[in-house]
Amino acid sequence: MRIHLLAGALLIPTIASAERAAAPAPGVDVRPPTIGWMGEASVARPGTKMQVIPPVPGGDVIAVPGGAPTIIYMNKAGVTLTPGNNDARTNRSTVVAQTSTIPAFEGSAAEWSSIMTCVRTIFQPYNVTITDVDPGNVPHFESIMGGRAQQAGMEQGVLGVSPFTTNCTLIPNSIVFTFTQSTRDAYGTTAGLAEELCEIAAQEIAHSFGLDHEYLASDPMTYLNYNGLKRFQNVDAQCGEYSARACGLPGTGVTCSARQNSVTLLNQRIGAADTLAPTVSITSPSNGAVVPTGFAVNADAMDNLGVTKVELWVDGNLVDSRTAAPYTFQLTGLATGGHSIVAKATDGNNLAESTINVTVQAGAPPPNPNPPGPNDPSDPDGNPDTDGDGNGDIITGGCQTGSAGGAGGILALFALVGLLRRRR
Repeated sequence: MRIHLLAGALLIPTIASAERAAAPAPGVDVRPPTIGWMGEASVARPGTKMQVIPPVPGGDVIAVPGGAPTIIYMNKAGVTLTPGNNDARTNRSTVVAQTSTIPAFEGSAAEWSSIMTCVRTIFQPYNVTITDVDPGNVPHFESIMGGRAQQAGMEQGVLGVSPFTTNCTLIPNSIVFTFTQSTRDAYGTTAGLAEELCEIAAQEIAHSFGLDHEYLASDPMTYLNYNGLKRFQNVDAQCGEYSARACGLPGTGVTCSARQNSVTLLNQRIGAADTLAPTVSITSPSNGAVVPTGFAVNADAMDNLGVTKVELWVDGNLVDSRTAAPYTFQLTGLATGGHSIVAKATDGNNLAESTINVTVQAGAPPPNPNPPGPNDPSDPDGNPDTDGDGNGDIITGGCQTGSAGGAGGILALFALVGLLRRRR
């Protein structure tokens, strides 16, 4: 069954009057600070409205490669908003005309978990942090998830709303809405409701990043039917709701472009996600070394943007961690016998691992923290160190074998995949 917006809404901040390419559409109220409302209606989407408000400074932002992630706060806790320029840090919104309270998300914990997983999946390719913990007084976007449209001063039937600029630019610290109770009132509790709420939220969030509606069924910016989870498409698509149009504010003559590519715009506005995992290796002891009951483990880790943490695991248990080099860990009291040692490095998005196996033996010499290689002049006999004791090992019979100490890092790149889906 198709579940989507009965009345998807955009709030439209206009550009400065001197930059306006055309006069507002007939019937638009141009009194400041709210310039007015623009509306359209259809059988599937009665009472859709777009609000025109003054310009938003700082919206012409290009993402910095490797920059800090954009924070998207999925607010399930409810909020009291006051009128004013959009600012998620101070709970001010252009949507509300008076102090308004949106109640907390009314669904189950399982439904909320599904929504969060879905939103994270849709935005996974981009440099964002999706959280349901209030980030406080730091720059962030806020997606309010709860209540009914009437509680924000809008008419019944509106399921989601976001600010949107006529020049299709980003709105810093924007607040957007998905009216979850309104959606539930309209459709009841269905197997696909969590995904529907997720897609409404994704569309409203992306409006505040400057994305218009698209006439492309597989993209979250569409109102068209689609059988499956919508994802932002790397396609130069026409804009529009139920028919194609130029991208920009309908009815004003102001256009942003003939077509829109969601992936290109999101990469420009918020940046692509870091998908390159760190490298990590355990440099001492060597794999297969015989070690005493207490010894040091040394690891090296590198990343294109920076390593945020290195953890040490022994036999499947986390025993210690470091947030900065040197990544040296002291182990004591290990039982005699074999043990698995794993170093895990993360850059905040990706994970890498390096594993060695050692044998603990009481009275064994400690491993050399810098074991020489097979041709290292500091090794007096010129033979490779294969047991981690810091000395070259002589192989009888006139032949020698061995390998340099240290194990290569095993890259493990984790991506958030999989999701609920339903027929629509």
